[in-house]
Amino acid sequence: MAESLKIHVTSLGCPKNLADTERILAVLKEALPDISFEKDHKNASIFLVNTCAFIEDAVQESIDRILELCQEKGKGQHLVVFGCMPLRYGLQLEKLIPEVDRFIFHVEPDRIASEILGLLCRKTAPLVPSHKRLVTGKPWQVFVKISDGCSNRCTYCLIPKIRGGLRCRSPKDIVKEINEAVSLGAVEITLVAQDLTAYQYEGIDLPALIRLILKETDCRWLRLMYLYPEGIDQELLELVAKEDRICNYLDVPIQHTSDRVLKRMGRPGNGAKLNRKLETIRSFLPDASLRTTVMVGFPGEEDKDYRTLVDFIKRWRFHHLGCFVYSDEQEAYSRLFKDKVAKEVAIARKEELMEIQKGISRAINRDFIGKEIDVLIQGYCEESELLLCARSRFQAPEIDGITYINQGNSTEGSIERVKITQAFDYDIVGKIVPPITQTNLAAKG
Repeated sequence: MAESLKIHVTSLGCPKNLADTERILAVLKEALPDISFEKDHKNASIFLVNTCAFIEDAVQESIDRILELCQEKGKGQHLVVFGCMPLRYGLQLEKLIPEVDRFIFHVEPDRIASEILGLLCRKTAPLVPSHKRLVTGKPWQVFVKISDGCSNRCTYCLIPKIRGGLRCRSPKDIVKEINEAVSLGAVEITLVAQDLTAYQYEGIDLPALIRLILKETDCRWLRLMYLYPEGIDQELLELVAKEDRICNYLDVPIQHTSDRVLKRMGRPGNGAKLNRKLETIRSFLPDASLRTTVMVGFPGEEDKDYRTLVDFIKRWRFHHLGCFVYSDEQEAYSRLFKDKVAKEVAIARKEELMEIQKGISRAINRDFIGKEIDVLIQGYCEESELLLCARSRFQAPEIDGITYINQGNSTEGSIERVKITQAFDYDIVGKIVPPITQTNLAAKG
């Protein structure tokens, strides 16, 4: 059976899910070398779906994909669903969507892979711990998950319920995974977790882990995503400022700045502490690109609370900002709160905030005109083969803008020096700067 297996994979949700999916696929490939992975599900005998269920929209996306595959599934084809959706809804899914052949209710990638292997081989398969990855996207940019779950208790968040409490991976396994990725062409490694700053493993914290990665791997760009503001300390900031291989980019989700709203959210700290934290970050990293995430429409959010958030965003001028409208999830504690904000009010606040952010981002991008920066080439743009797409150190994969290159040639996964010539709301445009050679120097002379 294994020799004829063709697998189609769908990974939904955040980069943490993608990291899990790729670890699962590596285990399957190592155990069953003859299996193949098909982009077109019609050619596959097994459909694997890693689901997201963090908010209502994510749940709907997962359901839509599952039902689509159920309708397309033919004789001899099987559908296996795992990830956050089975973890959130449990055994009731088997009754709600009986067309799915197998739901897997494990959280750890190795256990999920083991159960899939048991299904494919039709016998009990042992657990197979692995640090390997089968990269499904661009091999030069890889997400590495350093922990799973969360022990915070934000009132709107289901992650502790779905994924469990914080569990950190060993530094040894993380380093092995990064070295494996680098050997296969990874240039940029992005560390992800629900909260990177919460990392602790046998006395090793996040700064110590980063130092170990820099010492024992050859990754050229190291990016840090999801740094809760309370966990950002002087040691971490000094490390980012000192080490050129760490991207001068911090993703700091604040969610809100109103003391009253933050308290109801179950977030530590208050607006004054957030302002002091940003002052500290800017004192160590004055040129860092900052990203944040905020939520509007939380129960009880009054206009004065929202205006406090707007003033904070205008003051600190984040290069990148994501804004979400509060989602009243069934199992979340915040669902019990009264004074719900009308949906149309919340949406209007989001639209206003994103319009403000658009102007901030455009102004920051314009400051790059005439400057030279390093970019990681992504390949030719889908819209036109006359343009190369790239990302700079201040543009994270999949969520931030793009650097378009309209002069010069290069190859995917290369780092090039680019001079910026134009700037837009979220994207910038530039031309490749030829490397300095003796011939170039003679021509200039």
